Amino acid sequence: EAMKFLMAELKARNLFFLDSFTTPKSVAYATAKEFGLKAAKRDVFLDNEGDNPRYIRKQLEELADFAKKNGRAIGIGHPHPATISELRKWLAEIKGHGIVVVPVSRLVN
Repeated sequence: EAMKFLMAELKARNLFFLDSFTTPKSVAYATAKEFGLKAAKRDVFLDNEGDNPRYIRKQLEELADFAKKNGRAIGIGHPHPATISELRKWLAEIKGHGIVVVPVSRLVN
């Protein structure tokens, strides 16, 4: 019921919903689609192991691989110092590798 209330509010405000999909039991994406909302799910969680630069880098590489294979990918992370630092480095490195970073609003449907 809480999700239905949320989706009704988002629709009334002409917003979209991004499901972080932190559990396979998430009903948020399906509920958003049921309400006719634009919605998407994350493909890769960047820093669910906290502030671990090596892990974050591995996840960013997975995000890039996923995007190359599927034509698009959505990554989600937190504003941890290590996440921001690795993301800055990664963004500089991917220039010229056929990956374009866009606002998530361009990837919802």
